[in-house]
Amino acid sequence: MNVKDVLLVQINSWEENTWFVSLLNSIDGLTEEQANWKPNETSNSISEIINHLIFYNQRYLNRFKDIPNEKIDDHSTFKNTEGLSWNDIVKRITTIMFEWKNVVEDADVQKIDDKASELAHLTIHTTYHTGQILYIRKLQGLWNPKNGVKG
Repeated sequence: MNVKDVLLVQINSWEENTWFVSLLNSIDGLTEEQANWKPNETSNSISEIINHLIFYNQRYLNRFKDIPNEKIDDHSTFKNTEGLSWNDIVKRITTIMFEWKNVVEDADVQKIDDKASELAHLTIHTTYHTGQILYIRKLQGLWNPKNGVKG
């Protein structure tokens, strides 16, 4: 298995349960109210976590595709700066994740080797926050263990 294959396994875990619950499965079926719920004011909601993942995954996707990112000043990555509805937030993260899969599948070996470290950190970052989402859903009593990992 080469570096590209490893990264694709990690990227596929964003949409398919493997050893981890996938990101897309972790947010499936949530209402806007449920996605905005916080256990306390110092915590982030599921919606805020997804906004954060949208921010970073889009920025790194742009970098991977050699598209310049806007400069940011004092920007909170957890905020819904565009005022999107929960359904639109879900569509956005889904689109970004599928685009990641496609660009990595289509990328040449040199591009993958050059960006492997960034991609590895990004996949770990996404998996970390997926775990937070599951914890929040469990606090709300909204997680069915049958939706868990394969195996």
